[in-house]
Amino acid sequence: MQGFAVELFPAPEEITLLGHVFRVSSTVLTTWCIIAAVLALALAFRFICVPRFKENPKGLQRALEAAVEGLDSYVGSRLHGTGEAFGAYIFSLALLLISCAFVELLGLRPPTSDFTMTLGLASLSLVLVNIYGFKRRGFLGRLKGFSNPFLLLSDFITPVSMACRLFGNMFAGMVIIDLLYAAMGKFAVALPSVVGVYFNVFHPLIQAFIFITLTLSNIAEASEAVE
Repeated sequence: MQGFAVELFPAPEEITLLGHVFRVSSTVLTTWCIIAAVLALALAFRFICVPRFKENPKGLQRALEAAVEGLDSYVGSRLHGTGEAFGAYIFSLALLLISCAFVELLGLRPPTSDFTMTLGLASLSLVLVNIYGFKRRGFLGRLKGFSNPFLLLSDFITPVSMACRLFGNMFAGMVIIDLLYAAMGKFAVALPSVVGVYFNVFHPLIQAFIFITLTLSNIAEASEAVE
């Protein structure tokens, strides 16, 4: 069996940009590359694939509109029809989480296997929860919710729980695949690929769905009136 080692937090790497040396972790670099790739694909889709939107959509436009409508419908059902502004954020979040998992198929460490990444996403959800809570219930109404120590504690523990859940599941999947390759050595041909399909495709989709659903549930709870 080959030696096996995995880093809980990836070590920073030195990059030189405009004569300056920066120390950045590999997961951060991968995240920047993912964002750049997604942005390039979005621009290509908008200005090359579908330069003009048609009233009777076909092909890619129809598929995209169906996806957007389905997501908006799901967001509206979770936020009781009052979350029109969250569709774009949820779509972007889902695309980022799925892309972060996909890069492992390219031999890169998925950014969501870095706790700082998942904690950052969960912290952003916490900010949105409170913004929406203040908007829907007013300043005094939202502060009234904080008067309950259990609700106050829950507001700050939930994002940490979300971050740990996403990190733990993605990190565990990465470790299982690496262990399988290390155990099989030169015979790692078919089985790791089959297992990888689950951990790099179906498993990330499930985790993205759970993370998004928890985010929407917390936003909906923050906007409910306190009795």
